[in-house]
Amino acid sequence: MFTFKQIFVGLLVIWSLAACDKEQEQVIKNERVDVEQKNELQDSTQQEDVPSYEAPKYHIYGGWMNGGSYILIKSDDDDGESKDKFTLEKFTKTGKDKIIKHFQLSETTGSKLTGIISSKESNRTSFLTLELNKEKTEITVTLPNEKSVTYKQAEIKPEEFNPDYEWEE
Repeated sequence: MFTFKQIFVGLLVIWSLAACDKEQEQVIKNERVDVEQKNELQDSTQQEDVPSYEAPKYHIYGGWMNGGSYILIKSDDDDGESKDKFTLEKFTKTGKDKIIKHFQLSETTGSKLTGIISSKESNRTSFLTLELNKEKTEITVTLPNEKSVTYKQAEIKPEEFNPDYEWEE
């Protein structure tokens, strides 16, 4: 049989192994928490590194107006693959004319976006620039052979801006 001393030493060994297992289990849990926290921190840091024009969707969508004209910028993504194709429609306060420009973003620097205008009628291309102010409430548009025009974010729909235009339903 075993002596009291042998039983005591055996229990002590078993107890210490169990304690080591629990301690090791706790270390593993702590490491998992540390890894998860580091991953979350990396994710949030990566999101902060994303340029402002990409979140959400360039901040250029929607209506913009100044005293005499209204522009509407919307997605021109028919195929569902590209996220950088747009249509710019320009309306005047009176009249029934509408200017349509199809463009694709080619370069972005901070809040300044450069797009390539493509014409379906000809093989010509030209450039336009869009620059948002810091608050993203104003956009300055520079079209080829035109002066830069600054528009404020519209609080009304284009139909309200020019009720004379024949709007599509």
